[in-house]
Amino acid sequence: MNIKKLNLKNYNNIFIYGFGLSGKWFADNSDKKIKFFIDTDEKKSGRSHNGIQVLSINEAKKIISKQDLIIVTPVDIQDVEPVLKREFKEVNWLALGVFLDGNDTKESKNYSNENLNFIQYSLNALEKCHKAYINKDKLFLRSVDIVISERCSLKCKDCSNLMQYYLRPKNFSYEQIKKEFNQLTENINHIFEVRLIGGEPFMNKEIYEIIDFFLINTKISKIVVYTNGTIPLKDERLKNYNKSKLVFTITDYGNLSKNTDKVYDALINNNVPTRLHPPENWTDSGVIQDFKRTEVEMKELFDICCGKNLLTSMNGKLYRCPFAANAESLKGIPTDEKNSVPINSSPEMIEKYTRDIEFIPACNYCKGRSFDAAEIVPAIQTTKPIDYKKYD
Repeated sequence: MNIKKLNLKNYNNIFIYGFGLSGKWFADNSDKKIKFFIDTDEKKSGRSHNGIQVLSINEAKKIISKQDLIIVTPVDIQDVEPVLKREFKEVNWLALGVFLDGNDTKESKNYSNENLNFIQYSLNALEKCHKAYINKDKLFLRSVDIVISERCSLKCKDCSNLMQYYLRPKNFSYEQIKKEFNQLTENINHIFEVRLIGGEPFMNKEIYEIIDFFLINTKISKIVVYTNGTIPLKDERLKNYNKSKLVFTITDYGNLSKNTDKVYDALINNNVPTRLHPPENWTDSGVIQDFKRTEVEMKELFDICCGKNLLTSMNGKLYRCPFAANAESLKGIPTDEKNSVPINSSPEMIEKYTRDIEFIPACNYCKGRSFDAAEIVPAIQTTKPIDYKKYD
């Protein structure tokens, strides 16, 4: 990645907005010393990377000046820009992705010791998303979650995707997924990543055909497959995949993920880029309840939600998040056309829905997923589907 064209000499201090992979990488490779990180998640305040401390927004506001510069590193820049305009209105900022040029990271510094494949993946996403956001001449989506199964091999009572409520979960067929995605991409120029999710995607026996379909689609840069490490993979199918386009993410739930080692070894032996990690950021967000919120309260909840840009394709509709998609599929919330847009909507309708809305009616039934929400014990199992109120 060539960042030498990013001229930082005219600024007193450089602040990095976002304490993630891309932000740490830039701190490691910047020609000018970084003063502080800034992050909206107050739980990160006080942490550090290579001697550079993380500040909360309120902490940063006390010391930053108009002679300083903020480098934006989160992919979801559409969420960051309103915060910068509100909290740092007199401070200049630049989107890091605009200054990246697609080169690999093999020779760059990496003091975080993160997997270089995932640093590369994160920077590629950052480049495409920031350039698309700044130059709004084409309809570009950062990611779309494709629900290929409501079935899961685990029974987590606090699943934020609401799998714990399905009494008769089903798989979605290859033909349905193919048809709906082709309808979606008729009106979209490019999607950086398609994320295959469930439930557990490998509960769907057609998953390998589904992966094949997405790998040959020219409107997609990356395919990310999420798995909980419970189901062994077919080694012979992995050998022929396009490894430059495919990424696996394994969440290791310890004793519950009984085949994690087999899954990981199969992927590594076939040179598939893979991230293996423990459960992260589990919050009490697996609740469906009528909270009787006002529009103002729903706007406030939506504004701080970390899941509002997890666009989800399900049942012929595009939703803002998996909660809305599954809650409506379960009939756990009233059906409302404002919760989604048809998968074959016009570019103008998709753009308005993905960029301009202030909340969706489903927000009234969600407990919320703020960046600084308290974490809970992950993957506590339930013995049977959880009861909930159904709407006709």
